[in-house]
Amino acid sequence: MLRVRAISVRALSNASAVIRRRPRLSIAAAALLALAGAAAVWALPRSAPAPAPAPRAILVSTEPEPRPVRVVTFAEGCTNARCHADMTGRAVVHAPIAADACNVCHAPDSGGHVYPLLRDKAATCEACHDAGSHGLFQHKAMSEEACLACHDPHASSSRALLIADSASQTCSKCHPPAQGHVRHKPYVSEQCDACHDPHGADNKSLLLGGPGADHCGRCHLPEVLATQTAAHSHRDAEGSCLACHAPHAADHKSLLLAQPRDLCVVCHSDVCETVAGAAVSHDPVLKGEQCVTCHEPHASGHPRMLRASQSDLCLSCHDKPVIAADGRNIPELATSLASQPLVHGAISAGDCSACHTVHGGTHSRLLRDLNPAVPLGPAETRNFALCFSCHDPRLAEAGAATQFRDGARNLHEVHLRSTERPHSCASCHSIHAGNLPRLIAKTVRFEGSDWAMPIGFSLTAEGGRCGPGCHEPLEYNRRSQNGGVK
Repeated sequence: MLRVRAISVRALSNASAVIRRRPRLSIAAAALLALAGAAAVWALPRSAPAPAPAPRAILVSTEPEPRPVRVVTFAEGCTNARCHADMTGRAVVHAPIAADACNVCHAPDSGGHVYPLLRDKAATCEACHDAGSHGLFQHKAMSEEACLACHDPHASSSRALLIADSASQTCSKCHPPAQGHVRHKPYVSEQCDACHDPHGADNKSLLLGGPGADHCGRCHLPEVLATQTAAHSHRDAEGSCLACHAPHAADHKSLLLAQPRDLCVVCHSDVCETVAGAAVSHDPVLKGEQCVTCHEPHASGHPRMLRASQSDLCLSCHDKPVIAADGRNIPELATSLASQPLVHGAISAGDCSACHTVHGGTHSRLLRDLNPAVPLGPAETRNFALCFSCHDPRLAEAGAATQFRDGARNLHEVHLRSTERPHSCASCHSIHAGNLPRLIAKTVRFEGSDWAMPIGFSLTAEGGRCGPGCHEPLEYNRRSQNGGVK
C-alpha cells in the first residue's frame, strides 16, 4: 500500500505568491509551480516501518490547456548551494526561479547538463506573457523573437529583468549614446521608456502618446496647447518638434540643433540674405539670443510671432539710451513718447517697421528708404522717399498750396530744394512725437553734433514764425500777396 505525504504548505505558499505577483500567469502555469514545490512521494511496505529514503522531487511540466500534463523528474532543485544559488540572490527574480520551478521553461537534462527549452524562444515567454498586439511598429528585438536581447530569463539587478542596471544602459547595448552636453531630462535619468515603448507602438521610433508634437505634449503641454490655440503659431511646432530640437542631447540650450539664428535661417533664408547683405545691422539679430530675442519660437498672439506688440517689443530695448553697432548714441524713447501729446501716425499705430527695417538695411538708422538727417546735396524728391511713401510728394513742388507757404510760395519746396541751405524733413519735424502742431520740433541736432539748436517756432492765425540759428527770425503769411515780413 502507498502512503502519500501531503504537499508542503511552503510550496503552496510559494505558488500563491507567484500568482499574486504575476496576475497574467496562466492557471496551468500556476498549478505547475505548486506541484513543482510539492514534497516527494514514495511507497513503503505495510508490515515494515518506513525507512528514511533520499528525497526525489517530482516536477510537473504542462503544455497550454487542454494538452495533457507531462511529468519529468529533476534530481534536485536547480538553485541549491552547489548549482545556481546566485539566481535567487539578485534584486529581481523571475517567478519560476523564485518557486524553484525551472521545468516551467526547461525540459529534463538531455545529457551534459543541458536542459533544453520546452518551446522555442518566443513561445517560451508567451506561455506566461501575453504577446498581444504591439502596434504598427515593432522593436527589432520583438520582430526577431529575441526577448533575451533585453531581458535576463532568470534574475536581474534592475526592473523588468533587464540585462543591464537601467533601461538606458540596456538600450545602449544596441543604440549608441547621444552626443551633446545639453541632455533631455528622461535621457539623463536613464528612462528611455518615458518616451519609447520597448516592444511596439503605432508611431515611428516607438513613441508613446502619438507622433510628433502629440508625443512631446505629454510633458510639454503648455507649448503644444499654445500652437493649437494662439492666433499665430510656428508651422514646424504644429507638426514635428524634431525640426528644431534634438530628442536626446545637443550642444545648444533647449536641445536646439544649432544656434538660434543658424537654425532659423534653414527655413528663413530670405532673412539670412538680408542680414548678410546689410550695410547697417540691428544688434539683437547678431548678439545675445538672436532671433528669439524678438520672436516666440512656438506660438504668439502677435503677428510675425513677436513676443509682444511691436511697439512694446521695440521699447523693451529703447526705454534707455542705446549705443548702436556703429557707435551712434540712440536716445531713450519710452519716456519722450509717453510724455508728448502728439505722436507720429506710425507710432500711434504701433508700427515701428513702417519706417525701420528690423533685421538689417542699407540706410542709416535702419530706415526703409532715403531720408537723410543731413541732406546729401541738391535735394530731389527721391532723397526723401521714406517720408513720401506716406506723405504726398507734391508737398515739395513749387506750386503746391501747402499750409507752409508765404503767399503763393511753397516753403517746403524752398527748404527741401535749396542749393544753398538744403534741409531734410527731420531738420524741422520731430520724427516720433512732439507737442507742437505738425510735429514741428523745438530743437534740431545736426549729424555729428550734440548741440540741440532751438528752432523757435510759433504759430500765428495766418501762418507762423521761427528764429533758428540757421537764419534770422522770419515769419510767413499764407494770405499775404507779397510774402511775409521779417
